[in-house]
Amino acid sequence: MQPEATFGHGKLNSVINGSECIDRLELDDDEIAWRKSFIGFDEDDEKRLSDLEALFRARKERIANDFYENLLQYDQTVDVIERSPKGVESLKQTQRAYLVSLATGSYDQAYFANRARIGKLHELLDMPLKHYVGQYGVYYNLLLEELNTRVQQQVLEAIEEWADDQQEDSSGLGGVASALGFGSEADGPTIDDSFESTVREAIDDGMMDVLSVLRLLNLDMQVVVETYVDSYAKRLEQSLERRQQLAREVEADVQLPLDELHEVSETTANKAEAISSHTTTQANAVSRAAGELQEISAAVEEVSAVAQSVSAESERTEQLAAAGARSAGNALDDLEAIEAATEQVADTAADLEARTDEIDQILERLQELTQRTTMLATNAKLESNRTESEDATMNVVADEVRSFATQTRSDLAAIETAIEGIREDVEQTVEAADEVVDRVEDGTTQLKTTARSLKRVYEAAEATASGMDEVTAASSEQAHSVTVTADTVEELAESADQLAGLAESLAAASEEQTASISEIRDTVVRLSNDQPEPPEPVYKQVT
Repeated sequence: MQPEATFGHGKLNSVINGSECIDRLELDDDEIAWRKSFIGFDEDDEKRLSDLEALFRARKERIANDFYENLLQYDQTVDVIERSPKGVESLKQTQRAYLVSLATGSYDQAYFANRARIGKLHELLDMPLKHYVGQYGVYYNLLLEELNTRVQQQVLEAIEEWADDQQEDSSGLGGVASALGFGSEADGPTIDDSFESTVREAIDDGMMDVLSVLRLLNLDMQVVVETYVDSYAKRLEQSLERRQQLAREVEADVQLPLDELHEVSETTANKAEAISSHTTTQANAVSRAAGELQEISAAVEEVSAVAQSVSAESERTEQLAAAGARSAGNALDDLEAIEAATEQVADTAADLEARTDEIDQILERLQELTQRTTMLATNAKLESNRTESEDATMNVVADEVRSFATQTRSDLAAIETAIEGIREDVEQTVEAADEVVDRVEDGTTQLKTTARSLKRVYEAAEATASGMDEVTAASSEQAHSVTVTADTVEELAESADQLAGLAESLAAASEEQTASISEIRDTVVRLSNDQPEPPEPVYKQVT
């Protein structure tokens, strides 16, 4: 099979219909004829292209190799080539077939259907349009190089043919030289008109060949570019259709939420106004609270000062209570000593009373002795008188005994009086001692009670002093806390003022939102921000 017979029959061609492509491009016979006429492509061009078949067949290997050698130098074009289900050698074979098809085509609908299919294949491989159009620049270099060589060869052949004709006229080389203007005696060398005409005709003929190739490549390029544009338009139509469908769906989906949002926005606006009002009230209340806290702060500082004074007085009370407790303890010790001494006095008085009783007994015996002595003196006196004795001694004894008895009786009476006084004193002393003992006992009991009370007072004073220290510390901390709280409340007042401003802004924004929702509800049908994902490339499906 000839290479051109395989052109357009790769794996991807099974998914592309060339007839459908040109139908979409509206490339009917009339359109093709108009395009040919527009760029001047006619039957003469077709003949000239046909004459180039031999050249294209002879140069297809080199042109295909050079063409892909250039493409394989760039990463972007390599990426596209790697996406093709064909290998590089197969692609070169296709390129050789394409080159030959330029000179063997019918240039009708079938030809351009094949060209449309080629463009679609490249588009399906995600080859950027800049790559495809840029390839024509590479192709021009390769083709024009060959055509330039061919034109030069044609010119040389025309000159040789002209020279042969000149030799037949017997002019020989002199005729050629003369034709080129050499040997002329005129002002300067002039080229023979026939020679110039021959050369010009040869060059023109070659350039017409070039022009025929360029015209055909232009027609090919038009079709390929249109396949890209058609594909882009088709994607755009699908995108627009999807967007319209999405817009309809969104309109249906958001209509109810928008209505609800509109109602909520109105409610929010009302609440925002209420919040603004409450926030203003709160700001005023916080400002008043700040002022009251400042007064409380001053009062707490005063309480702290008083607490410090009371704490000092409490410490003094604690010291006095401690001193009183110590004095009460000492007095209690003295009373206990007095009570012991009083008990000793009472014991001594009791002993004295017992001894007084013994003295009374002795006195009773002395009185009885005195009476007996008196009686003895009386009897002695009587006996002396009765005996009428002149014994002076007995009289003296009797007198002395009587005097002694009298004196003894007098002394006993005095002693008895003294003892009676002593008894009375002892009784009074005992009574006083008993009373003192009772009072001492009562005083001791009271002092013990007082000592216990003073001890409790001391403990209470000590606890009070400790408590007052804590109260003083707490008052200081409270004063500090109140000061900090006052500062915080002032900051809160400022924040409340700011919040009030924000609440007013929120109320205004809510009102604007409520108005905007109505506009959104009207414009949602024009939703145009959807970016649908492009369909999966066909080459992925095939591979």
